[in-house]
Amino acid sequence: MPTIYLDMDGVLADFNAKAREVLGATEADSDQAAQVGRWPREKWETLKEIYHFYRILPKTPFADELVDMARRYRDELGWRLYILTAIPSGNDVPQAFQDKVEWIQEYYPDIAVHFGPYSRDKAHHCQPGDILVDDRYDNCESWTRAGGQAIRVLKDPSSALKEVADTFQRYR
Repeated sequence: MPTIYLDMDGVLADFNAKAREVLGATEADSDQAAQVGRWPREKWETLKEIYHFYRILPKTPFADELVDMARRYRDELGWRLYILTAIPSGNDVPQAFQDKVEWIQEYYPDIAVHFGPYSRDKAHHCQPGDILVDDRYDNCESWTRAGGQAIRVLKDPSSALKEVADTFQRYR
């Protein structure tokens, strides 16, 4: 039975919007952070000190639409559905695990969460044919090498949403 995995930060939860708000950063700053997969060290030092930062992230504007599509894989096709997230690579935000679990329980209580545990470990969850919807290039590349289908969410998520919908139609 295949699985569809949805990433949390950058896909369901708007990490960069909250980071911009907290840091007084520009959209160009967050675009650069998204390109390299992390905020610069000095900005990260500020973010990681915000108590329960991951718990207070807003949803992305397209999160509910994406989740509804993924639920169709589960409910109509019998696929497994999980949120696949990661803790910071330095493991320097002790409350990240709990914050993420609580965030998911609040917004999507019918979907279980799995942890990489780190971003670089996500492909270890992949079985051939599984789908990962993620915003990070490196996660998508390693997922594809592991035999799965990766759908990358870019700044404009419309192409990713279309790919999720089109892929669903192919499996119907």
